[in-house]
Amino acid sequence: MLREKTSYCGIDCSKCAAYLAKLTNDDLIRRKTAKAWTSPEITVIPSDINCDGCKTSGGYHFKQCAECTVRACGNSRGVETCAHCTDYPCEKIQGKLDILSEYARSTLESIRASLK
Repeated sequence: MLREKTSYCGIDCSKCAAYLAKLTNDDLIRRKTAKAWTSPEITVIPSDINCDGCKTSGGYHFKQCAECTVRACGNSRGVETCAHCTDYPCEKIQGKLDILSEYARSTLESIRASLK
């Protein structure tokens, strides 16, 4: 696993559609992902599907990631991932992990275990 592409919350950015679409400039990925990620709570359009990775400063971030409180917290604390934080697991990451994949949770748990 490339930790530099692991977001604060445990998502592997290098496998994220928004990252891949930006990396490859693939409009088909953008259209398919926008459709898949649209829900009654959020409308996603193809131009939203661009991201340079969670930990990049400046550049592009998927709109949900740009506004993410977990990302902002990890960035301000200067940690590699939430698993590296002394407060892990906190309320912010617990709430985020409830809506993310089991993969993100297991990634953070694996990183945390390797730190002990």
